[in-house]
Amino acid sequence: MKKIIAGAALSVCLTAPAFAENHVVGGYFADWQYANAENPYTVSDIPADKLTHVIYAFLSMCGPHESASEAVQQQVAKACEGKAPFSAIVVDQKAAFDVDFGKVSVDVPYQGHFAQLAQLKKDNPELTILPSFGGWTMSEPFHAMAKDDAAIKYFAKSAVALIGEYDFFGGIDLDWEYPGGGGLTTSPWNPDTKLSDDAKASERDAFTTLVTALRSELDGLSANTGKTYELSTAVGVGPKAAQIDWKAVAPQMDNMFAMTYDFLGGWGTQTGHQTNLHATDRSWWGMGADVFINQMIEVGIPKEKLVLGAAFYGRGWEGSEFDGSLPSADLASEKGASFGSGEPGYFMYWDLRTNYSKEQGYEYGYDEESHAPFLWNAEKKVFISFEDKRSVKAKAEWAKQQGLAGVFTWELSGDPDDELTEVIHQVLSSKTAKN
Repeated sequence: MKKIIAGAALSVCLTAPAFAENHVVGGYFADWQYANAENPYTVSDIPADKLTHVIYAFLSMCGPHESASEAVQQQVAKACEGKAPFSAIVVDQKAAFDVDFGKVSVDVPYQGHFAQLAQLKKDNPELTILPSFGGWTMSEPFHAMAKDDAAIKYFAKSAVALIGEYDFFGGIDLDWEYPGGGGLTTSPWNPDTKLSDDAKASERDAFTTLVTALRSELDGLSANTGKTYELSTAVGVGPKAAQIDWKAVAPQMDNMFAMTYDFLGGWGTQTGHQTNLHATDRSWWGMGADVFINQMIEVGIPKEKLVLGAAFYGRGWEGSEFDGSLPSADLASEKGASFGSGEPGYFMYWDLRTNYSKEQGYEYGYDEESHAPFLWNAEKKVFISFEDKRSVKAKAEWAKQQGLAGVFTWELSGDPDDELTEVIHQVLSSKTAKN
């Protein structure tokens, strides 16, 4: 059934522009993409001159990871040997410390991504590098930790102690998906995993305790080192954003990275834009980045700390009913695409540019009203929603006009030629915004 998200308005009007002097241009660095056989991505590929923030994905803690892959479970078990429950850990220690990615001039007792990050920071001293704890597949231990204030405080202490060992880290990013549920192990659609109202309220309080403890520990580290440390968090859209007490936590944090993507995907038959900037009357459930950002502001996130999300990948479907014009609010497909970039239904930007052109039967389309590009193969009935230079330019201009903190992306390896990053950088570093 078609419906409109509660509290959403199709025409979103925020307050007048309030230009920040230094906009955030952030990008998540996925530590596993160095092993991508088709297009490996390492720290040396990061366009540091175009970014203000690099966010290392992902670290975790000692605790349950039953829904993670077998490989991750083994990595966690190894990293947690001799450590107390809820200790902060570097999960993929081989990638972080052991793989030889090339020589560095910094004097560090390890190789891997961390040596390269130390070099990156030396070469770009203004760059902020944050380790991100959690992610979609490794947020399970947060829910266990949230049941005990002592565990929360222990994790906070160990996480700050961990980053204190590495001079290149400039703070901590939280990617708990999600306080109050809605993540991989707390699906609201599954009666066996759905959190009760009491559990949601408890996790709301737990997140406040976590942020307060981390801020205190970071301030303590700052007193010892003389450096300033940031604290940020990823924010889910819709009801997920309302599950956090922003009045309590926002003053203690620097940036909130709004995950304004994955509105739709192959997990459902609903087909359309997965990261459109503007909601229209053709949007499934009234979804659009503008609507979600407005909701976040309404629940208490200061707009000057909100960072708009852009996707360096697409989502696709097979057996689509699309007619080749523009996606509608009732467009459906038989299923998510059975192919993609490493996983079904997921298409990295570089892959789309290389392998999904007219030669392969794909026609390009752009929804002007939504600011969302798409690809359509009429013969194969394949519809792919993605992001390109035109759409990220629109996002960056809109973020600037609305007085948001900036734009970030999941994730950098999708754009190895830095085409999209360059556009975002150019817009946000200019002194004017398009009206």
